[in-house]
Amino acid sequence: MDRIGGVYRWALAAFVLLGAVQIFLAGLGVFSSRGDPGFEPHRFFSLVIAGAAVVLFVLAIVARAGVRHIAATAVVLVLAGLVQHLLADLGFDEAWLGGLHALSGLAIVGVPAWLLWTSRRPPVSPR
Repeated sequence: MDRIGGVYRWALAAFVLLGAVQIFLAGLGVFSSRGDPGFEPHRFFSLVIAGAAVVLFVLAIVARAGVRHIAATAVVLVLAGLVQHLLADLGFDEAWLGGLHALSGLAIVGVPAWLLWTSRRPPVSPR
């Protein structure tokens, strides 16, 4: 595998770890007593996640990771950069949209985890 492909796989792994941090920060916000620290760390870190999604998308293109990887990282970018923020804002008025915010967050972490997993498997040889 070429060098940029290796960088792309490391970026996928780092993104999954960032997603775990974001989930922790969401739980911290839910269970904060007296409002400290509340959801501010989770809100701020969403910008880090969105920026990392841009990096993943660019790396998928530069690494020529294939249509599946490029399309999947584009979906993650749209979810992390736009959809999550809309669902979080709208979730205060409609609880079911807040629920979709949580499901979308799982997809944002799960898709790169799946891409990482499938990029490590050797290709299947035809019989």
